[in-house]
Amino acid sequence: MGFNRAKKRLGTVLTVAVAIPAFISVCFADTFTHQQTGQVLHGYATSRTIDNQTVVRTREKGLVKLNLAEWQITADREGRNNKVIVFTLDGDIAFQMETEAFEQAMVKAADEGPLFILLEIDTPGGRKDLAERICAAITQTRNCQVIAFVKGGEYGGAISAGAAVALACDKIYMANNTAIGAATIITISEKGPRDLKRTFGDRVGEKFSSAWRAKLASLAEQNNRPGLLARAMVDQDIEVIEVSAAGEKLFVEPINKKPQQNLVHTWSRKGSLLTLTAAEAVQCRMADKVVDSRAELLGDLDAADAKVVMNTDIQEARMELDRARGQLNRIRKSIDFKIKQSEHPQPARKVLSILRSASSEFKTLIKLAKKYPDLHLDIQALESELNSIEATYESLKRQTRRR
Repeated sequence: MGFNRAKKRLGTVLTVAVAIPAFISVCFADTFTHQQTGQVLHGYATSRTIDNQTVVRTREKGLVKLNLAEWQITADREGRNNKVIVFTLDGDIAFQMETEAFEQAMVKAADEGPLFILLEIDTPGGRKDLAERICAAITQTRNCQVIAFVKGGEYGGAISAGAAVALACDKIYMANNTAIGAATIITISEKGPRDLKRTFGDRVGEKFSSAWRAKLASLAEQNNRPGLLARAMVDQDIEVIEVSAAGEKLFVEPINKKPQQNLVHTWSRKGSLLTLTAAEAVQCRMADKVVDSRAELLGDLDAADAKVVMNTDIQEARMELDRARGQLNRIRKSIDFKIKQSEHPQPARKVLSILRSASSEFKTLIKLAKKYPDLHLDIQALESELNSIEATYESLKRQTRRR
């Protein structure tokens, strides 16, 4: 009757499996001085472009289009709004919906012209693909500084993919008793976490690891942080020492130490991933400063009197996803009940009612699957089952009419 098939396939159709993959021109602007005419404007650039010109909101002329190559730009905050927009990244980086909310909200926040965007981080990491998207959203925010505050909390810092997110920011502040690092890629299976090389073999595993090492090193180096230390956060085989010569301090692998260089400190030994405390991160230039609170951070960045605006788009996306999960669970229970009903003889009219209701529920499931990829529903299986239910309904309806 269609429902027997539904019963057999229910586990496949409705199971929600969390699939975790194995893992420029900068203008923070404020004073614009035209290089030829000497005209001065105060304001901030937005992400918008029209006719290859950047849309700038100015105090003197409102919105104008400027070719920024023709203007000398001084980041003195003249014309910016005296506010700081705060994002919070708490918990696992695990859901596409939250990532999309972050991407969209970052553009909108930067275009409001705050003094800077503050990203408060406390995460054990998560999906590499989503972390890369978050990093890209940060680095592509060229019209506003993004400051990381590794604030501490349940997870104790910016760990694994969270370290990459922090390194993408223009500055990193860390609270006492927090840490940053341990950013290797692992895969998750029923047997628990596994190293990439154990999952894919040495050759393929090293290919993934090499790309991720290079990514973290690039993120670090774009803000004058030691790229080799970032690599050591990914690869436990990388050793890093700090050396000095002629008043200059460098971070090198032991094999590359020159005779005239003096050993200052050993930062990473073979066999362990690099994880830095807040004080260590500042000492080796991976972070800018240790602070006790957001208020201290704002004071250090001359924003003590700024209005603090909390952005909740990530949290709202999470709540919407939770509501979708609740709806999914209710439908699953309803379908389970209908399957039990179908196991016993029912009058034709009753069966038609059950099939009609099931058809409506499967249509809802398909809508949920399309709108919320994080539910990991099999759209093709759902559509196939819907077609089977509707075909059974039409067949029974015709039989009932003939009687």
